[in-house]
Amino acid sequence: MQLLVITGHDESLGFRCAGIECREVGDGSDISNLLLTLQAEGKYGLIAVEDRYLSRVSENVMRRMIKKGLPIILPINIPQKWGEVEVGESPVVKLIRRAIGYQIKIKR
Repeated sequence: MQLLVITGHDESLGFRCAGIECREVGDGSDISNLLLTLQAEGKYGLIAVEDRYLSRVSENVMRRMIKKGLPIILPINIPQKWGEVEVGESPVVKLIRRAIGYQIKIKR
């Protein structure tokens, strides 16, 4: 089984240079059908999807993906500009808030 990265146009260059197969999709795309097609093919064991596209996937499709178990969907956040700070909440902050039930501020 292989790894696939789903990103926006012109954002896959670094992944391609590392030898990783990529699929580029347009801004505002709903990749629900693409994910179902990839799951049916059975070629990929891990699919890394940029957060902004994963957030548009329907709940029904995500349930189907999770129920089958493969491919594993890994959300990633790709900065749009060099040095850009992450727009979304850090996964570490989410995990800590869920574990202790309180929002903390992490200084860097």
